Amino acid sequence: MSNRRQFVRSGVALAAAVGFAPRLRTLAQSDAATPAGATPVVPTDISTLPLKKAGQLTIHADKPAYPPFFIDDDPSNGKGFESALAYAVGERLGFTRDQIVWGYTSFNASYAPGPKDFDFYITQVSITEERKRAVDFSDPYYTSPLVVVTKQDSPVLEATTLAELAKFSYGAQVGTLYYTAITDYIKPEKETLVFDTTADSLTALVNGQIDAVVQDLESATYITSEQFEGLAIAGQLPENPGQGTGMVFEKGSALVPYVNSALASVIADGTRDKLIEEWLAKPADLTVYS
Repeated sequence: MSNRRQFVRSGVALAAAVGFAPRLRTLAQSDAATPAGATPVVPTDISTLPLKKAGQLTIHADKPAYPPFFIDDDPSNGKGFESALAYAVGERLGFTRDQIVWGYTSFNASYAPGPKDFDFYITQVSITEERKRAVDFSDPYYTSPLVVVTKQDSPVLEATTLAELAKFSYGAQVGTLYYTAITDYIKPEKETLVFDTTADSLTALVNGQIDAVVQDLESATYITSEQFEGLAIAGQLPENPGQGTGMVFEKGSALVPYVNSALASVIADGTRDKLIEEWLAKPADLTVYS
């Protein structure tokens, strides 16, 4: 997303590190979350909402919460793409800022079966058919390009096609979109190594156990500019095999249509795209593999 990135904490905003760029395109269906002519379901009175705690919107995120989606490991400050987007959605639902309360749930637990302590969860959770069997999702609010990350002196940097990428070795966190992208699009000749966390796969890359990893663009930019020395973005995969990232809800949550309506409003008036411009940047001249 992205599936979750488990990185070393940094208080540096990625937008400040890499500058702004033209906004990224998102899934077409996220730009039309509410069908034309549909009646919005956003209430004017939050007392009508099916909430975990009356009068309070409870949103959870992972910890640490990384830039550019969250800034200073503090989802409640409204800084970073997902923090700002969550507040925008909450305010469209009718909540004031002091009625929006943040908590913590680990990334993997967010989409595991069972009851949840949050009204919704937001931390770059990719929408997948498997996960939808255990939890409900909002409409997608963003789709990030997927890129290959390697060492600055690696021959991976010379590849321009998927066939050339297939000659190298890869690793990924088990069950992630990154693993799916490697196996479904790159189709490497060597078996892809599986790790418990994305941090483990990055460590393996730095230590020379593998030649490259796949990351979403925003995480890759942070990894190569702030977290690790000697790593570089090699290029962009031609497609993202996922359905985009969405907010996570307990299975059967009656809150989903209300949040979808609020999200549709945030998208329709350009607020979501302004947040993309502010917090998410795409490097110029990024190679796209054929």
